[in-house]
Amino acid sequence: TLLENNCLPTDQQCAACLRDKQGADCTKCQNVCPCYCKSLCSISVEDKFVRKELTITPPLYARDPSRLVPRIVHQTWFEEVTQEKYPNMSRLIESFKQSGWEYRFYTDDAASKFLETHFPPEIKEAYDALRPGAFKADLFRYCVLLIHGGVYADMDVMLESNLDFSVRPDIGFMVPVDEPGKPINKRMCLWNGFIAAAPAHPFLAQVIQTVVNNVRNRFTSVDVDNLFCPNPELSVPHAFDTLFTAGPCILGAMVNMALGRPAQTQFGAGELFPAESHASLVRGIDDRPDLKIPGRTIILHQNKWDMGAHRFTLLEQNLVVAATDMPDYDDRETLGDKEHYSKTHAKTGIYGLEKLYINHERANEDIKIFVDGERFRDKHDRVSTQ
Repeated sequence: TLLENNCLPTDQQCAACLRDKQGADCTKCQNVCPCYCKSLCSISVEDKFVRKELTITPPLYARDPSRLVPRIVHQTWFEEVTQEKYPNMSRLIESFKQSGWEYRFYTDDAASKFLETHFPPEIKEAYDALRPGAFKADLFRYCVLLIHGGVYADMDVMLESNLDFSVRPDIGFMVPVDEPGKPINKRMCLWNGFIAAAPAHPFLAQVIQTVVNNVRNRFTSVDVDNLFCPNPELSVPHAFDTLFTAGPCILGAMVNMALGRPAQTQFGAGELFPAESHASLVRGIDDRPDLKIPGRTIILHQNKWDMGAHRFTLLEQNLVVAATDMPDYDDRETLGDKEHYSKTHAKTGIYGLEKLYINHERANEDIKIFVDGERFRDKHDRVSTQ
């Protein structure tokens, strides 16, 4: 409808207004985006046919029943990491290998096989449809944590704490807050380069469902804007459009939705408490809605200029958990024929039309992912009695 009426935000002045990091909405931008702002949130979008429903069941047994997040570290890179080829990165990942937790590493081939083994073909289809490898890695980390739980860390992250102390037994989900939206008090994004999660966590089910459906239906920045109706803040989705495919901003939005909050609610460092109506995708335990989000949800403080590096702090313990962006750390080669995700950013026009997908074939259907919450009750009882 927007295309037919020439209402897409492709005008340069309109695009500049929508990308203003000091804030943008249709009150501010309606003079330069009149048709788009008039149409956005006023056009009804029909729900797509649900092709498949998946139910994720938390594991019945755990090696350590006293904790929610298993003692496993997951990392992924497109190839094996050797000391000869990656002298710096190999030392960074050694901080996790020597943590005392089980360490699991996945090449691109191993990640692809994992998705084929543990998920229906729709998830792998979405994974294969994404061109930038970073976006594939985003989706994979949610999937591996949904199945196994544990800690995921990017390859350029250095562990600076004892995971047994920083990821306490009663924590079910932990992640740092991210920068986008900071000038306007709309920090709705969560930095997904370091995530601790219990297996079958509803936050992960929510974000996987959304990413897979968006990718299979070839979503664009217009679809993202519509996701935040009726009163979307537009500067974050447009200035940081690449982070809404599978990265920090779609993760933050889906955590908010799973918590029963507006998708663009700002995150602050500390513990998050769910709303009354949270986790509608969790089936069972209707008599204990407080257990539908397992364990405590902790948001780590983020500081990009913390003692010379980008560090994440657990405020309740005054503990630096991990760091990244150390000076001169990056010994990774240029991507060569691989496409960097930043090339998909739309300086003007619509994000998602170029360089994001392998083709423009839409599935015109959705999948739904649910979590069987009954086992959260037993897990809660075991952890709370320790």
